[in-house]
Amino acid sequence: LKVKYVSTVDWEVATNYLRCNPNFHGQPRYDCALIQFLETEAAFVRLIFLFTCQVATLNDTFQFALVQPLMAGTGVCRLDQDFQLIRVKAVPRVASIFIPVKSIIRGALLYPDPSRHGEFLVVENVDGDMFLRMRE
Repeated sequence: LKVKYVSTVDWEVATNYLRCNPNFHGQPRYDCALIQFLETEAAFVRLIFLFTCQVATLNDTFQFALVQPLMAGTGVCRLDQDFQLIRVKAVPRVASIFIPVKSIIRGALLYPDPSRHGEFLVVENVDGDMFLRMRE
């Protein structure tokens, strides 16, 4: 999925390529993204499946994504406090939701915490845009 967004650093259009594939070069790959969840709230999700839905009566096509929400507020451990990292936790996969692809703001790099299953650390210093978005 090719996602274009306006960078908050220089207001130029930037591009992310997001993938969700159970066999990407022999390994599963399910990228994460930052989405516009509510009008004033953004949220992290993990892509599971992308599809297009064509509605004949409207003569239009809509793109949707099945995503696994990643929620904040999993508690603060010493590592989080010392390094000021944002920690998110995946909801159970059965609680996945459908979203319009248009709600995806940009890709996000989340590092799985090897000591806590289903928890991820947000890598906000991957670029200036993500750093600024996490400060909002």
